[in-house]
Amino acid sequence: VYPGRDESLAPVTDPAILAAIRARYGLSGPYLLYIGTLHPRKNLTRLIHAFARLLSQLPNSPTPQLPNSLQLVLAGKRGWLYDDILAQVRRLGLEERVIFTGYVPDPDKPALLSGASAFVFPSLYEGFGIPVVEAMACGTPVVCSNTSSLPEVAGDAALLVDPLDVDAIAGAMAHVVSDADLRRELGQRGLRQARRFSWDRCARETLAVIERAAGGID
Repeated sequence: VYPGRDESLAPVTDPAILAAIRARYGLSGPYLLYIGTLHPRKNLTRLIHAFARLLSQLPNSPTPQLPNSLQLVLAGKRGWLYDDILAQVRRLGLEERVIFTGYVPDPDKPALLSGASAFVFPSLYEGFGIPVVEAMACGTPVVCSNTSSLPEVAGDAALLVDPLDVDAIAGAMAHVVSDADLRRELGQRGLRQARRFSWDRCARETLAVIERAAGGID
């Protein structure tokens, strides 16, 4: 039985709201977004490395749609062993390109997700992956790991990558950022996929399991 999602999450298209959220978090250009706690299981050091690799390709990129002002936004509170994540940004000289927002309150999530060029979630392991469902519910294209629960949760609505392969992560980000048609297609698929997850469905299916189990008791 799948858990549900916050059904208040939906695409935000109002330019004024999107501009306000960008101003609130100091975002000056198009951005890739991660939301979650900052700790090693989320694989953020490789994500930052992949982002640096993507930026290094921009001057020689055959794909002019890749924006030179691209930013990576890491939204969420600091968890255990987060120092390596901050150090990785400094080592790669990305202080102006990687934005740490800290904890993002729920009312800000829809606009922050809707304004992103893609939601990137290269986690090493997930029990489910609620942030992926939240991104899909906002119509945001998703790049996520091809491991643990994430392929099942994302279905055909995401670009799946090996979370241990920095080049694969960088390539997927470049693909989705530079291809508007792909972003639209993934966004539409994501909206359909997100509808599979609701607390009403979770409750009905859980009740059905309990009733089947109770029916087998003498």
